[in-house]
Amino acid sequence: MYPLFDINGWEIPAYNLCASLAAIVGCALALPALRRAGLGLARAIVLLLIMAAAFLIGARLWNTAANPGNYLGGLKWYSLRWAGLSFYGGVMGAAAALVAALRLWKQPVWAGLDTMTLPGGVAFCIARMGCFLNGCCAGRATSGPLGVIFRAKADYQQVLSEWLPFLSASRAVHPTQLYELAGAALGLALVFWLVKRLRLRQGAFFLLYSAWFSAVRLAVLQLRALTYPNIIKTIVYPLLYVTIILLGITITLRRGRARLTPSEIKRIKKG
Repeated sequence: MYPLFDINGWEIPAYNLCASLAAIVGCALALPALRRAGLGLARAIVLLLIMAAAFLIGARLWNTAANPGNYLGGLKWYSLRWAGLSFYGGVMGAAAALVAALRLWKQPVWAGLDTMTLPGGVAFCIARMGCFLNGCCAGRATSGPLGVIFRAKADYQQVLSEWLPFLSASRAVHPTQLYELAGAALGLALVFWLVKRLRLRQGAFFLLYSAWFSAVRLAVLQLRALTYPNIIKTIVYPLLYVTIILLGITITLRRGRARLTPSEIKRIKKG
């Protein structure tokens, strides 16, 4: 693909550029949404900074625990590089920071989680495009029409192909980055429409999108060429995804039968 962008003689890594763009776009979408949710400008900015730090810390700690072999070389767990980051660890860290801040400031938690769902989903899609351009996070070998050959990685793939056949440079692989990007983008539109159409309570957008997103990840999991330990790939991740799917749907259904709050009634009347 295009792991490096050449801009007037400056070579910029595609992944770093997309990851930075994802953070910028996510914050640009989140800031006015947080203001509309009732936070002042200063608190909204502080919250985004705290969530960004919590995301990076959570993503690195999760990756360290799930893929310790990733840190046997030059990459260290305390590194500031845009590498060795696990998305779910980052989301858990950012969500924990968000909930803690909202409770401290006596703001509605479910409304806050809904507010950050769209910016988070859009940011993920942009970052996944960076993964595709960089050639990282690709899938297993395939002879199907959707297969892609990441030529920029052919040199080291040829060396590893004897040990890890799914990394063969001579064979196309599943572009799992694009599968996840498409699933995440489609889910944003469908879940947003569903929540509005059924006039579901606050928190439904976050809960149902989390369930949808985890279903997408579960479906793509078997196509990914993960180097994690087998227990992570076959037990931990599937169990995590299924748990989130069930919790998202169950909590939405249970809350749907509960009494609406005055703010939710007002929101529904506005349409």
